[in-house]
Amino acid sequence: MLTKTMLKNLNDAIHSELFASNLYKHVANQLQRLGYFGAQKFFLSESSNELGHYQKIVDYINDRGLVATVPQIEMQEEKVTSLRDALAIGFDTEKTLSEDYSEWFKQAFAEDVVTAQFFLQFIEHQRKSVGEYGDLLARLDRAGANEAAILLIDQELGED
Repeated sequence: MLTKTMLKNLNDAIHSELFASNLYKHVANQLQRLGYFGAQKFFLSESSNELGHYQKIVDYINDRGLVATVPQIEMQEEKVTSLRDALAIGFDTEKTLSEDYSEWFKQAFAEDVVTAQFFLQFIEHQRKSVGEYGDLLARLDRAGANEAAILLIDQELGED
């Protein structure tokens, strides 16, 4: 029920979601080491959300009569030395996912409107995520080098 192109795009989405999940776990580990426990909790939650997206895609592929693949995920080597580094990684990751889902949607719209409709939920999620990370980066920029303000942002990240 899925064309080869749609199956490839969906499997690429699986890889992207699992990659992001592992990346966010990696970032959380480094934030813990730096003492940003609120941000650690935030990124662990982000990792869990990406696994939820992965599962939605797997269920969709399986519902269409095929079996989803589970790809090997590359080792994470991003260095995090500050809260800003972590949020910039999150922003870039969500922006890339947004661009990828938009491209997959365009291809699906021309070939498989059911899959195109499925991709829309991820496009909306990515729009919100990019905005959220952008807002967090703007707040962090306003805090400058003020450690108290940075720790307040860290604390708020852990409350969500």
